[in-house]
Amino acid sequence: MGKHNDWELPIHGNYDLHRHYDLNEIYNHAHSELSLQQSKRDQLITVYLALCSFLIPFALGEELIEWQMKGVVFLAVGLIGILFSLITVRYREYKEIYWLCCQSISLLFNFDVDQMDKKLVQGIFYQSLYKRGKGYLRSKKGKLIFDRKIYFRKSLFSSETLYFAVMCLMASCVICLGLLLVIQTAGNLDVLIGISGGVAVFVVLAGVYFSVGHVVYGLLGIEQTEENQELRDKCFNKVFSKAWFLHFCYEEKQGSNQ
Repeated sequence: MGKHNDWELPIHGNYDLHRHYDLNEIYNHAHSELSLQQSKRDQLITVYLALCSFLIPFALGEELIEWQMKGVVFLAVGLIGILFSLITVRYREYKEIYWLCCQSISLLFNFDVDQMDKKLVQGIFYQSLYKRGKGYLRSKKGKLIFDRKIYFRKSLFSSETLYFAVMCLMASCVICLGLLLVIQTAGNLDVLIGISGGVAVFVVLAGVYFSVGHVVYGLLGIEQTEENQELRDKCFNKVFSKAWFLHFCYEEKQGSNQ
């Protein structure tokens, strides 16, 4: 077993009512942003469905537009769907991190103000991350690794995933139809290319979506050794850098010392 980073060491402290930081306000802000990520996701899906319901019937019903040009419209709408899907994945990642922020801030209420430093905040965040992410780990040859299959199974039928699947499936179908209309070969090649293109888009977007688990919790599957210490620290800081609600106390203290 290698040397532990500061943020994964045990934490000890006492409760103190005289805090310099308004943790209630920080928690409310974090919780509000957490809810906002879901609201933004729902708005994106609504906007895309409305866009499809307007542009697609218009393109199909406009007699002055050639079929290949109609296919270009379909591809443009499909591209917008791909971009919206990627934005939705981003919301998913930040929603997961903001949830960890809320959990961490709840735990920070149990420590006095003298302990509000970088080590404490990062240690609390790591404990919250480990508590939520340990269910995605499995043992392999005596080592714990992050199992993408476990994360996939636990996330597959969540409402978050189903919402994403609606947009992803719609974008894939639109891309498929667009390719069919643009190519228009004499044989069945256009059908094959169209279906293959739609399936490829769906698979790639789904892969990006389910990679969020590894981005946030992949750190837990890196063995604690001297060789991996720098890598673990890099992975942790990559996630913690997005948990900006927890960047309050040690940054202020550092500034006051200058």
